[in-house]
Amino acid sequence: MKLNITITVSGVLILMFCLNKNGYTQSDVKQSSAIANATDEFKSLRYISAISKLSEILKTDSANVNAQEMIAYSYRMIKNYDQALKWYEKLGLQKNIKPEWALYYAEVLANKQQYERSEKWYRKYLTLVPKDKRAAVFARTNISNLNKNMGNWKISYLNINSQGSDYAPLYYKDGLLFTSNRQNFKPGTGIFLWNNTPFSNIFSVANLKDIKTVNPDSLVGAAKKDQSKDLRFNDDDTAPTSNDTKTLLQYTPALQRDTIAVMLEKQISVKPVRGGINTKFHEGAAAVFPDGSIIFTRNNYTPGNKQTSRDRINKLKLYIASGKNLTKITEFTYNSNEYSTGHPTLSRDGNILVFTSDRPGGYGGSDLYYCVRSGNGQWTQPLNLGKQINTEGDEMFPDLDKNGVLIFASTGHPGLGGLDLFEVALKEMKPVSAMKNLGAPINSPTDDFAMIKAADGKSGFFSSNRRGDDDIYEFKRSQHMVLLEGTITDARTRLPLRGSRLLLRHLDGTDTLKVNNKGEFRKEISLETDYETTAQKIGYVNQLGFVTSVGIVQDSTIKLNIRLNKTESPQQYVLSNCDSLKKVFFTNNIYYDLDRSEIRANARPALDELAVLMKKYPEISVITSSHCDTRASEIYNRNLSLRRGESAKAYLISKGIAPDRVRVEYYGKTRLVNRCYDDVPCSEEDQQLNRRTEFDVILNGVNITRQNCNER
Repeated sequence: MKLNITITVSGVLILMFCLNKNGYTQSDVKQSSAIANATDEFKSLRYISAISKLSEILKTDSANVNAQEMIAYSYRMIKNYDQALKWYEKLGLQKNIKPEWALYYAEVLANKQQYERSEKWYRKYLTLVPKDKRAAVFARTNISNLNKNMGNWKISYLNINSQGSDYAPLYYKDGLLFTSNRQNFKPGTGIFLWNNTPFSNIFSVANLKDIKTVNPDSLVGAAKKDQSKDLRFNDDDTAPTSNDTKTLLQYTPALQRDTIAVMLEKQISVKPVRGGINTKFHEGAAAVFPDGSIIFTRNNYTPGNKQTSRDRINKLKLYIASGKNLTKITEFTYNSNEYSTGHPTLSRDGNILVFTSDRPGGYGGSDLYYCVRSGNGQWTQPLNLGKQINTEGDEMFPDLDKNGVLIFASTGHPGLGGLDLFEVALKEMKPVSAMKNLGAPINSPTDDFAMIKAADGKSGFFSSNRRGDDDIYEFKRSQHMVLLEGTITDARTRLPLRGSRLLLRHLDGTDTLKVNNKGEFRKEISLETDYETTAQKIGYVNQLGFVTSVGIVQDSTIKLNIRLNKTESPQQYVLSNCDSLKKVFFTNNIYYDLDRSEIRANARPALDELAVLMKKYPEISVITSSHCDTRASEIYNRNLSLRRGESAKAYLISKGIAPDRVRVEYYGKTRLVNRCYDDVPCSEEDQQLNRRTEFDVILNGVNITRQNCNER
C-alpha cells in the first residue's frame, strides 16, 4: 500500500471557520469538530485513536457513511477482521458503492474464510473496475486446490516468539536474525501511534540449535499458575483482536505485558543485533552480504536527522551496516524521501538485490524490483520484476533461494486470504515457471510472509499472524516429495521447443507447466495422484501420456522427456477442423461387470457403431484404453484390464476390422474417473464408472478423441 495520505491540520481550522459563518447550531459544530478530529487522526495514520473517535461519532450518527468508511478502513489496517467485516457489510448496503469498498469487503470475507461470499464481491469489484486483472483471477480461483497439500508440512511455533510482533527471519552465521517489537523500551517512550506499539528492532539468536518448538497456549496457562512478580497480564491475557498487515510501515498491536517472552527468556538468549543498526525508530527485514555486511530496512532516519516526504510521511529506506562491528551505516543509492524501499534479499554471491518498493511506475501498491552490482561495486538502476510477479495488490518480503527460485508474499495473486506465500523459478531474473501458491498449511486466511528455506529445501522458517500477532514458525516436510521433470524437444532436430507447455490433467483440474529456454519443466506433483499429460506447441502434433505418483513411498523424481513432431499437411487438416471431426468420430465407452472381462449385452451397440465407423473411414485406427476399479491388487487389475482390452479388440475383429487397426492399452486401477480409491466407501454406481474401456480415434497421426480444440 502506498502511504501517501496527506496530513492537513489546517483543513480542520478552515472547516471550523466555515461552519461558524453559516449559522450551524452548537451541536452541529460539536459533531463537525469531532468528525474533523477523527479525520485528522485517520489521515495521520493513527488508526487506534481514529477508531476511538469514530466509534463515539457513530453512536449518535450511525448512518454517517464517511465515518463508516474510515472506521472500516482503520479496522482493516490493524487487521481486526471481525470489526472490519461488520462495517464493510454496512457499506455494502449503500446504493452507490465505491470500488474500493467492494475490494476490501471481498478481502475481509476471505480473511474470515467466507470464500463464496468473497467471490461474489470480487465479481462486484470487477464490474466496477473491469481492467483489474486481480479481481478476475480471484473470482475464478478454486480455493479447495490450495488445501490439498495439508499433510505435506508440519508447522511449529517457536521459542523465539513474544507477545509482540516477531517476523522476517534470516539465516545469519550459525543462528538467526529476525525483527521484533518485543518490550525492550522504557514505559511511555518509543510508541508507534499507528497501533500504540513499540517500534521494531532486529534481534539475533546465536545458534539455530537453541531454537525449539513450543506450545504457546500451554505457556500462558502455566504462567497464570506462576506467582512470580515478573509475570503480569492484561485484563484477560488473550491475544489481541487486531494484527499486522505487513505492508510497508505497518505493525501489529502487542499485549501490555509480554508473558510469553518472560516465560521463554530462560530457555533461549535473544539479543538486539550488535553495531549501529537499531535506533529509536523501526528497523526490520534484512539480508546479509558474503562479507558479513547487512542491508536492512529502517525508517527514513539517521541519528539526529529524521526526514519525511512532501506529504509528511516518514517512509522506509534501505541502509547497509558494514565494518568490523557493523557500525558504519550507509544509505542505499536508490532510496527516496517520497516513497518506501525495503525488504531486501540477495543472491548467494551478493551481486543481485531484490527489494520491495512503492515507487511510482509500478503495477499496484508495492512491487518487487531488482538491481545488479557492477564490477566497480555500484548498483544498476532498479528494474521492476514485471507483471507476471507484480500485481495491482502488494508484493513484498522476497527471498532468493540457492536454485534461483523467488519466494515472496502477495495480496494480488489468488490465495487463502491476506498475504499468501508464492514461489516462481527465475532465469536471468525472468520468470520461467508458473506462479505457485504454497498452499495450506503454510498459507492461511491471515497474513503469511517472509519465508526462508534451508539448503535442502525440506525445512525453514516463515512468519504468520494466524494467532493474532506476527510470529515465526518452523516448517518441515512431513511426507516424501515426488518431482516431475523433463524436456520438450523437436523430434527431428532434438532442439528445445521454447514456448511449449505440458498440461497435467487430474481429478481436481488441470495444471499448466511452461518450459524454460532450454525446453525444461519441473514441478512437485501431488502424492497418490494420476495425471494425463498433453505436450503442446503451435505447429506441432500434441503428444499424450500418463504419469502417476500412486504407490511412490519415498522422495522420487519422475523423468519425462518428450519429442514432438511438426504437423504435416494431413495433420494440420485434422487440427484445423478439430471441432467438426470430434463430432464425426465420437465414440462411447463400454462397461464391465465386477471382476469380469466379457462384453456385456448392453456394450455391444457401442462396439457395433464403432465397427461401422471404422469401415466407413478406413484411414482411422483405434486405441482401446481399459480400466478397473480398485477392489483387487495392482497386478491383478492390470491383467484384468488387459483381458478387457483384448475382449473389445476381439469383438471388433469379429465385425471385420483388421487387427492392426486396433491397439490395446491397459491401466489397471491407475486412471480412476472419481475418488473411489482403496478403502474409500463408494456406491456401486461410482465403482461401475471405473470398470470401462475407452476408445481413442487416431486420424492422420492425431488422436482426435483426446484433442482439446480450445487449447491450441
